[in-house]
Amino acid sequence: MQFPKPELLHPYPNGWYVIERTDKLKKGAIIEKKFMGLDIVLFRLQDGKACASTAFCPHLGAHFAHGGSIEGNCIRCPFHSFEFDANGSCTKTGYSTKPPPKAKLQMYEIREINELIIIWYHENNIKPDWEVPEVSFEGWGPIVTTDWKLRSHPQETTENSVDIGHFAVVHGYKEVEILNDPVVDGPILSAEYAMHRKAGFLGKKNELIRIEFEAKAFGLGYSFVETYIPKYGIKTRHFVLPTPIEGNFINLKIGMSLKHIDKPSKIHPMLSLIPKKLIEAFILNAAFRGYKHDVSQDFKIWENKIYITPPALAKGDGPVWQYREWAKQFYSKENALSTEVSMEETSNIL
Repeated sequence: MQFPKPELLHPYPNGWYVIERTDKLKKGAIIEKKFMGLDIVLFRLQDGKACASTAFCPHLGAHFAHGGSIEGNCIRCPFHSFEFDANGSCTKTGYSTKPPPKAKLQMYEIREINELIIIWYHENNIKPDWEVPEVSFEGWGPIVTTDWKLRSHPQETTENSVDIGHFAVVHGYKEVEILNDPVVDGPILSAEYAMHRKAGFLGKKNELIRIEFEAKAFGLGYSFVETYIPKYGIKTRHFVLPTPIEGNFINLKIGMSLKHIDKPSKIHPMLSLIPKKLIEAFILNAAFRGYKHDVSQDFKIWENKIYITPPALAKGDGPVWQYREWAKQFYSKENALSTEVSMEETSNIL
């Protein structure tokens, strides 16, 4: 009997990844990070521009985050006071001499969107050919976030968005249904589904409430989910943001934002007597606790599973094979794993 061969996903797929929250990078700050197995630094110049570069000075290799500083709109090396601008050009040495031509600091493409700093990675150093869209936060509260370091992979964590079968088994959701088949638009994968779960703080102990989801994955490092609870008129936004740091480890950042509540009495008649800010703070805090709990239920599975290709899929799994075909675009050809599924297998799982 032959068993499927476990395959190891290439640890660093191409795309956009969240490296930090915008509000964590103040003017004049230098923050060191691990990213794709590399040491990098984030820094914000005095004009407010955020930058990311390799952590080491191209002159003689000092680490900018250990003694370096921001001088105006340049980052200064702690070793010989070489300074570099936002383009990585050396503008000054410590001796008032002409900067050497080879003193060029490697910079990374970054964007500040949706209260987050995202960074572009491509193993062949190809410039970005797609973007993560800005969304309006008008009518929404701030994003709250938390982070975990996990032994996993962005393709594995993002696959949860289409793995309908695990919703009931791992999370205990009821009556899971696909509202619309997944739609692929280049690097964007969209899916809509609904399920019932215990109301928790919103209702009676064993009451089930319906929640509708619209999920969008922008590559493997940035997933954005909008949820709606029809019974209470509550809308939330969920962010799932896995970023490879080194080896087989990722930083998993999740976030949540709550849409301002128009009619608190729809949730409970007594809430009309309480200030909306207090109601929203309570709901966001309670909902985010539940979100963190649900995500953490996957940790042991993610950290101990292997990647099987081709998978032995069954009816009820959800569109896993379509997801894996879509995910292949984020690897070079030599690093993309086969996701072959025969026509007979496809007909059995649809």
